[in-house]
Amino acid sequence: MTWALPALGLVLVAVAAGLAWYERGRPTARVVALVATLAALAALGRIAFAPLPNVKPTTDIVLLSGFVLGGAPGFAVGAVAALTSNFVFGQGPWTPWQMAAWGAVGLLGALVARFGHLATGRWSLALAGALAGLLFGLVMDLSTWLTATAVPERGTLLAILATSAPFNLLHAAGNAVFAFVFGPAFVTALRRSRDRLDGRFVPAGVDPRTPGGLR
Repeated sequence: MTWALPALGLVLVAVAAGLAWYERGRPTARVVALVATLAALAALGRIAFAPLPNVKPTTDIVLLSGFVLGGAPGFAVGAVAALTSNFVFGQGPWTPWQMAAWGAVGLLGALVARFGHLATGRWSLALAGALAGLLFGLVMDLSTWLTATAVPERGTLLAILATSAPFNLLHAAGNAVFAFVFGPAFVTALRRSRDRLDGRFVPAGVDPRTPGGLR
């Protein structure tokens, strides 16, 4: 029995469910534009740092997108970034797994945001970035285990985890550095963009702070 097709099918369902969750929120055109911009930035970050194995700002951008915008937009940023960047690196059966992995990173960002102000410090963001790198690596290791082996066994999984550990640790370390140096500024800028999107026009003579809006 091969696990490749069933595993790929489950991942495709998970990715479709995540994107449907985002669409179900009926995001405005401005929010869609912001998500598309962040996904493009994450994809460009992956391309620009291609010469450095596993050291890329992509994971941090996805993580902080989920941190500020929420789980559904964060998932969308990660999934779209993986899909678009693979037009450069090559599409294949690994693409849905990368979409799911970076989508999960966006969800992790939304979870970290629940810790409030405690999560916005440099060290907290660096720790979150490192965890995001390990989470991404774990998902991709599972994809290798389920798709590249005829019969998944525990010994094979342990061998894959051991082989990929240096790369996953390098990814986590790079994420921690990026998040520590640029994380607070990126969060501040993204929050300002989000707050602008939440603004609304108020007619002259109307006070939005009072019931009914009348002065």
